[in-house]
Amino acid sequence: MRRITYGQIALACLLLSMATGFVVGYQYEIAAPFISTTAIEATLPFGWFWRSLHFWTSQGFVIMLCLHCFDTWDQVNYIETGNRLKIHWTMISITIPIGILALFSGYVLRFDGTGQAAGAIAEHLLLDVPLIGNGLDKLFMAIGSEGLNRLYVVHILAGVVCWILGTWYHTKTVRITFAAFCLTTVFFLIFCMFTRAPIDLPLNHLHLIHGPWFFLGIQELLRNFNPLVAGIIFPAIPIVTVAALPWLKQKECGYLILLLWTFAYAGVTLVGILRAG
Repeated sequence: MRRITYGQIALACLLLSMATGFVVGYQYEIAAPFISTTAIEATLPFGWFWRSLHFWTSQGFVIMLCLHCFDTWDQVNYIETGNRLKIHWTMISITIPIGILALFSGYVLRFDGTGQAAGAIAEHLLLDVPLIGNGLDKLFMAIGSEGLNRLYVVHILAGVVCWILGTWYHTKTVRITFAAFCLTTVFFLIFCMFTRAPIDLPLNHLHLIHGPWFFLGIQELLRNFNPLVAGIIFPAIPIVTVAALPWLKQKECGYLILLLWTFAYAGVTLVGILRAG
């Protein structure tokens, strides 16, 4: 029996997330995001289960994708000759930020207290980017002026891009096995029967709300640093480093940067969790 890898589990999670996304998205209304989200659980048969399955498999995809990246670091040392393999690695690494974008936009689209806070913080971050901030906001968010219409399209496109990069572009080296898909499906079916997707009430005091778990570190950094540094430059460090690894002559420097960044972000995230508690 072939070894089940993080990459196979990530692809299985992505397929499950996209399949359940069709079920949940069919019932979703952009004009009334929070009401339609709660209505999915109230009116759709087993709506709470479909929503939980979509939510948790999306979380699983991003987590397994990061673990898959760490698991394949040793392969970077063999990508020394030929730009084709280097370009392949760089293209696949783009899946990580796009996957996080899809996950983050999903939090905002439910538009509960957490979603509203996350959307407000993200939009302010984009607007604080010098010169191109307004353009980035109109391209990805525009919540203040257009509601969730733009973000809903971004959410769908991000999922499609993840599927293209993960299953079409990368399928020559990572193929999902039937065993991996079945085990992943069974695990999440059982898990979602006992663990519902979170949702809270919209609140007026958004500054008191904490964002998604992967956003807590950014939110904590924003308390003490410039928005451009805390919300744009600092999160971009691991993304750029991973994409550039095959092109670095001294790859140990790249590994050190990623290790230090991981410890630093884990530390500020822990502070955010303690503050939330």
